[in-house]
Amino acid sequence: MKKLVVLTLVAALVAFVAVSFAKAAEPNDVNKPANNPNAPAQKDGVITIRGKLVVTKDEKGVITSVKVERKKTGTTHNIVLDAKGKELAETLAGKTVEVTGKETTKGEEKWITVEKFAEKQKSGDPNKPHKPSGPGQQSGK
Repeated sequence: MKKLVVLTLVAALVAFVAVSFAKAAEPNDVNKPANNPNAPAQKDGVITIRGKLVVTKDEKGVITSVKVERKKTGTTHNIVLDAKGKELAETLAGKTVEVTGKETTKGEEKWITVEKFAEKQKSGDPNKPHKPSGPGQQSGK
Protein backbone atom coordinates (compact mmCIF):
# COMPACT_ATOMS: atom_id res chain seq x y z
CA MET A 1 0.00 0.00 0.00
CA LYS A 2 2.86 2.33 0.85
CA LYS A 3 4.43 1.74 -2.59
CA LEU A 4 1.13 2.63 -4.29
CA VAL A 5 0.92 5.97 -2.41
CA VAL A 6 4.54 6.84 -3.27
CA LEU A 7 4.00 5.85 -6.92
CA THR A 8 0.87 8.04 -7.11
CA LEU A 9 2.71 11.02 -5.61
CA VAL A 10 5.63 10.62 -8.03
CA ALA A 11 3.22 10.41 -10.99
CA ALA A 12 1.43 13.58 -9.83
CA LEU A 13 4.77 15.40 -9.46
CA VAL A 14 5.87 14.37 -12.97
CA ALA A 15 2.54 15.52 -14.41
CA PHE A 16 2.83 18.86 -12.62
CA VAL A 17 6.36 19.45 -13.95
CA ALA A 18 5.28 18.52 -17.50
CA VAL A 19 2.36 20.96 -17.39
CA SER A 20 4.62 23.71 -16.00
CA PHE A 21 7.05 23.29 -18.89
CA ALA A 22 4.23 23.29 -21.42
CA LYS A 23 2.79 26.54 -20.03
CA ALA A 24 6.23 28.19 -19.97
CA ALA A 25 6.83 27.26 -23.62
CA GLU A 26 3.55 28.85 -24.76
CA PRO A 27 4.55 32.41 -25.83
CA ASN A 28 1.20 33.39 -27.36
CA ASP A 29 -0.96 32.98 -24.29
CA VAL A 30 -4.10 35.06 -24.93
CA ASN A 31 -4.52 35.71 -21.21
CA LYS A 32 -1.04 37.19 -20.89
CA PRO A 33 -0.97 41.00 -21.22
CA ALA A 34 1.04 42.38 -24.12
CA ASN A 35 4.20 44.05 -22.88
CA ASN A 36 5.74 44.92 -26.24
CA PRO A 37 5.99 48.72 -26.49
CA ASN A 38 6.10 48.45 -30.30
CA ALA A 39 2.87 46.44 -30.49
CA PRO A 40 -0.03 48.26 -32.13
CA ALA A 41 -2.52 49.94 -29.82
CA GLN A 42 -5.65 47.81 -29.64
CA LYS A 43 -9.16 48.33 -28.28
CA ASP A 44 -12.13 46.05 -29.01
CA GLY A 45 -10.46 44.50 -32.09
CA VAL A 46 -9.64 47.94 -33.50
CA ILE A 47 -5.94 48.75 -33.79
CA THR A 48 -3.87 51.80 -34.63
CA ILE A 49 -0.55 51.32 -36.39
CA ARG A 50 2.11 53.61 -37.82
CA GLY A 51 4.42 52.85 -40.70
CA LYS A 52 5.29 53.47 -44.34
CA LEU A 53 2.44 53.06 -46.83
CA VAL A 54 3.53 50.88 -49.76
CA VAL A 55 1.19 50.90 -52.76
CA THR A 56 1.53 48.47 -55.68
CA LYS A 57 -0.11 49.15 -59.05
CA ASP A 58 -0.39 47.08 -62.22
CA GLU A 59 0.75 48.26 -65.67
CA LYS A 60 -2.56 50.10 -66.17
CA GLY A 61 -2.12 52.07 -62.93
CA VAL A 62 -4.77 50.12 -61.01
CA ILE A 63 -3.99 49.63 -57.31
CA THR A 64 -3.38 45.93 -56.65
CA SER A 65 -2.14 45.98 -53.06
CA VAL A 66 -1.62 48.37 -50.17
CA LYS A 67 0.51 47.61 -47.11
CA VAL A 68 1.74 49.39 -44.01
CA GLU A 69 5.33 48.37 -43.26
CA ARG A 70 6.39 48.79 -39.64
CA LYS A 71 10.17 49.17 -39.58
CA LYS A 72 10.51 48.97 -35.78
CA THR A 73 8.83 45.59 -35.52
CA GLY A 74 9.53 44.26 -39.01
CA THR A 75 5.84 43.50 -39.53
CA THR A 76 3.52 44.28 -42.42
CA HIS A 77 -0.24 44.84 -42.38
CA ASN A 78 -2.24 44.50 -45.60
CA ILE A 79 -4.96 47.06 -46.24
CA VAL A 80 -8.41 45.89 -47.39
CA LEU A 81 -9.09 47.58 -50.76
CA ASP A 82 -12.54 48.92 -50.01
CA ALA A 83 -13.41 52.60 -50.61
CA LYS A 84 -11.49 53.81 -47.52
CA GLY A 85 -8.47 51.62 -48.29
CA LYS A 86 -8.30 52.96 -51.87
CA GLU A 87 -8.65 56.54 -50.61
CA LEU A 88 -5.72 55.95 -48.27
CA ALA A 89 -3.61 54.54 -51.12
CA GLU A 90 -4.44 57.37 -53.52
CA THR A 91 -3.71 60.18 -51.06
CA LEU A 92 -0.74 58.97 -49.00
CA ALA A 93 1.28 56.46 -51.09
CA GLY A 94 4.90 56.32 -49.94
CA LYS A 95 4.28 58.44 -46.83
CA THR A 96 4.46 57.64 -43.13
CA VAL A 97 0.90 57.05 -41.96
CA GLU A 98 -1.17 56.23 -38.90
CA VAL A 99 -4.02 53.85 -39.71
CA THR A 100 -6.86 52.85 -37.39
CA GLY A 101 -9.17 49.98 -38.26
CA LYS A 102 -10.40 46.48 -37.58
CA GLU A 103 -7.67 43.84 -37.70
CA THR A 104 -8.24 40.34 -39.04
CA THR A 105 -5.80 37.52 -39.68
CA LYS A 106 -5.93 35.28 -42.76
CA GLY A 107 -3.34 32.55 -42.47
CA GLU A 108 -0.09 34.26 -41.56
CA GLU A 109 -1.15 37.67 -42.95
CA LYS A 110 -2.65 40.55 -40.96
CA TRP A 111 -5.31 42.70 -42.66
CA ILE A 112 -6.80 46.03 -41.62
CA THR A 113 -10.17 47.40 -42.72
CA VAL A 114 -9.46 51.13 -42.53
CA GLU A 115 -11.73 53.30 -40.40
CA LYS A 116 -9.54 56.41 -40.35
CA PHE A 117 -6.05 57.45 -41.36
CA ALA A 118 -3.65 60.39 -41.22
CA GLU A 119 -0.21 61.29 -42.47
CA LYS A 120 2.38 61.29 -39.68
CA GLN A 121 5.55 63.32 -39.63
CA LYS A 122 8.68 61.66 -38.36
CA SER A 123 9.56 62.76 -34.83
CA GLY A 124 10.95 66.26 -34.55
CA ASP A 125 10.18 69.43 -36.45
CA PRO A 126 10.81 68.85 -40.18
CA ASN A 127 11.43 72.59 -40.70
CA LYS A 128 14.06 72.83 -37.97
CA PRO A 129 17.66 72.22 -39.13
CA HIS A 130 19.36 69.18 -37.66
CA LYS A 131 22.05 69.96 -35.08
CA PRO A 132 24.55 67.15 -34.66
CA SER A 133 25.28 66.24 -31.07
CA GLY A 134 27.85 64.03 -29.52
CA PRO A 135 31.46 64.03 -28.40
CA GLY A 136 33.49 66.88 -29.82
CA GLN A 137 30.44 68.96 -30.75
CA GLN A 138 30.12 72.46 -29.32
CA SER A 139 26.83 73.68 -28.01
CA GLY A 140 25.46 76.85 -29.54
CA LYS A 141 25.83 79.77 -27.11
